[in-house]
Formats: sequence, structure tokens, C-alpha cells
Amino acid sequence: MALKIFDKGSDSRPMLCEYDVISIDAGWHGKKRVQVCREERVCLEVNGVSIASLTVSPRELAEFACGYCITEGIARDISDIEEVRIEGDRLCVSAPGIDPCTLSRPREVRTSGCVGFVQDDREFDRVLPPGARVTRGVIYSAMERLNDHAVLWRETGGTHCTVLYDAGGTAVSCAEDVGRHNSVDKAIGKALLAGANPGGTFLCCSGRMPEGMVSKVYHAGIPVVVTNNAPSAAGIDLARRVRLTLAGFVRPPRMNIYSVPERILVD
Repeated sequence: MALKIFDKGSDSRPMLCEYDVISIDAGWHGKKRVQVCREERVCLEVNGVSIASLTVSPRELAEFACGYCITEGIARDISDIEEVRIEGDRLCVSAPGIDPCTLSRPREVRTSGCVGFVQDDREFDRVLPPGARVTRGVIYSAMERLNDHAVLWRETGGTHCTVLYDAGGTAVSCAEDVGRHNSVDKAIGKALLAGANPGGTFLCCSGRMPEGMVSKVYHAGIPVVVTNNAPSAAGIDLARRVRLTLAGFVRPPRMNIYSVPERILVD
């Protein structure tokens, strides 16, 4: 049965607003009108259970809800989700087949204020299959094109961007959000809703790669993640444990590969 989405106009919500500021530059200062990112608080519910109150950019909320359910291990597959209903600031997900105990796990506040589930250590006993292999050239090209997808970032400097690419470097999905975790959830949700196979993709994003971000990529079944920023020690340790390829400081012609380097090929 196809997943049903009921959305009362959230994708028409404004992403930006304007403020008058005093701008100071070399040899000049004066009034200026600038664009600023908007953020809204939303409440995510799954099967009537309140999961978390989260701050997000106010569009692509159904995609965010689906992606969050996958990346936090609430649902194992997009087919587990039957319906997403957006009602004002409530994101209501229906996934009748999931274990109710999953929803009772304790939550934690992670870096950048992301709220997620405390992960049971046994969840990471399964390692990722080989999946996609990607050349360094494709990765460098993907990172160089990241800002092409970051429309709001170019206007405001206030968002993070995530893009999923296939092994040939074609963009599968992209998303921007005020939170880097949210941008990952949205990009993954969009890809899964479009029928993409996550095992054949790699994830390219801005922002640091701590354990919570690595966990999201792992739960989605994506074998390679690259960032132009730094990982944390816990992020590296988790990537090595679950056999996920993690590359940081990807700034052509350089990168650091912290785990499973065999998925990144020499051109």
C-alpha cells in the first residue's frame, strides 16, 4: 500500500524573513536589509505517541518525519510507514507494524540540539553490506557542487545542506535546514519516498559528523558519508564498528578517510 501524505500547505510556509540591520564593512557602515532563515518548533508523533519537540526549517516536513523515523531506527523500512499527516505544528506518523516498545526508549539531546533516541548497543551489531563504491573524483565533484544545491545558504549563510548522490555522482535528493541533523533526515526521507535504493548512494553534507549523525546514516543503510568538516572520535568509532565509510575534511584535492577506505576508489 502506497504511503499517504496529508499536508495542509506546509510547503507554502515562508523559509525566509527580512530584518533591517546596521552593516559594517571596511570604510563603510550603514543600514541594510538582510534575509534571515526562519525556524519553527514542531512536535513529532508516531502512532499517537509523542516522540520529540524539534526545531526545523518549516518546509518538507513530511519528508523530515519519514527520514527521522528511519534514521532513528523507529521504522526499519519506508514501507513500515502508512501515513504522514501534517496538522499545524504536529507531524503525525502512522506505522502500525512497528514494535510499541521502540517508542518507549529514552531520548537524548545531541550536538546542535537534535533530539534522538538513546541507541541500544545491540543495534549496531549488524554491519553494513559492501554497497556503493565511489571514486575520489566523483566525491570531490559532489563536494564542489554541494553549494549549488544550498540555495538558502547562499542567501543567508544560515543553513546546512545534505545531498544524496548515486555512485556516478548524479544527485538523488537534496535538502537544506537550519539543523544539520534535520537536513540529513529530510534528504534521506525524500530519497526513500522517491523509491531510491540507499545502498547504492553516498551522502554528502556540511557540518561535523559526531556519533548521532553517523548513526542516522547507518540506520538508513547508506554505506558512504563524506563531509567538508570534522568527525568526532565517537563518530569514527561507530563508523568503524558498523563498516560505514566515513571521510572528512573533503576539500579537493584533500580528504581524510577514517573508516573502510576500500569503498573509495582511485580514479
